[in-house]
Amino acid sequence: MILRALILVFSLAMPISGFAADPIPAATPTPLDANLKSGTDDEVSSVFRDMGVVQRKAMNKRRRFVVSSFTTLDFSDGPYTNYALNVNPGYAFSDFFEVYLQLTPYYIVSKRSIVDYVESLQLSNNEQARLTSAKPKYQYGIEFLWAPLYGKDSFGVSKILRSDTFFKFGASQIQYDSTRGLGFKAGVGKTFFLGNSIGFRFCVDYGYIQGVINDTKAFKGMMLLETGVSIYL
Repeated sequence: MILRALILVFSLAMPISGFAADPIPAATPTPLDANLKSGTDDEVSSVFRDMGVVQRKAMNKRRRFVVSSFTTLDFSDGPYTNYALNVNPGYAFSDFFEVYLQLTPYYIVSKRSIVDYVESLQLSNNEQARLTSAKPKYQYGIEFLWAPLYGKDSFGVSKILRSDTFFKFGASQIQYDSTRGLGFKAGVGKTFFLGNSIGFRFCVDYGYIQGVINDTKAFKGMMLLETGVSIYL
């Protein structure tokens, strides 16, 4: 009995060659690409050099109606300063392209000091000098707005305003108190969004306007400044 037990213990202690585990080969190290390693003077790995990040748009404007209301001030050498009150209904065909019906139902016309000075002069033929100009009454036309750029602007150290940068082109007909004239303009501006439906907009235009001074009808160039709001419905 004792002999049989010793044989059993000895057999369990001996390794069985048929079931011996094969040794696991050591893993071969794979060297890293040296181009991915940041150098001492380069804090950004080369893998990120060609990577671009485009932020999301401030709001989706595609297929939305929009109403743009603003005032226009002209900077010209004419005898009158014209303040135009505009209400432009429009439609955004995409996030970048909008079309407006340009409507100016009312003008505020202010006489400049040059008018009084000229009219105080007397000509060599003893006639009084005069400086007159046709006064605009209302205006209507069409405008195209293309906004290919969008981003965000910091306001102080804690506020961020999202905005669009746009280019605008327009053509219109102006009704004066005595005749009609054409107007063309092209400008660039920005819209700062105050929410999901409203934005503050300003634009600087170059206008090529047909006006009448001393009974002479002609085109003249002038700068225009527009400020107002746009509401997306």
